[in-house]
Amino acid sequence: MNEKNDMETTSSNEQPEIKAAVCAPSSAPKEQPKQSPGLIPIMALCLAVSLGASLATIIGYDHWYAQKIVAVDIKGYIAQQRDNYLAGKLNDDELKRSFDRLETVITAIPKNRVVIMGDAVVRNAETVKP
Repeated sequence: MNEKNDMETTSSNEQPEIKAAVCAPSSAPKEQPKQSPGLIPIMALCLAVSLGASLATIIGYDHWYAQKIVAVDIKGYIAQQRDNYLAGKLNDDELKRSFDRLETVITAIPKNRVVIMGDAVVRNAETVKP
């Protein structure tokens, strides 16, 4: 029973101290409650992030994944090299290097490009020049 009385006296003694501490005027300036940003700036930020992510996705897809058609005029290139060789403008080593360069250009075309012969293209296709 004494413990109960001790608790009651302790609690009754502490309450005035708490009230006194809370009610006591303080010399520190009162802080204004922080205001959250308005609805319009939040919506503008969400819109900007959404547009940025969409544009990055579309550009990345177009650059690395979308299939594109590329034309290579192999027949025309070989005919030009043959004419240059017969005219004496190219020797055997230069002719071999030009064909190696043609092979290098063709193998360097990315995998998301569909390669067709330049003879088959009528218009609007990217043409790779060796």
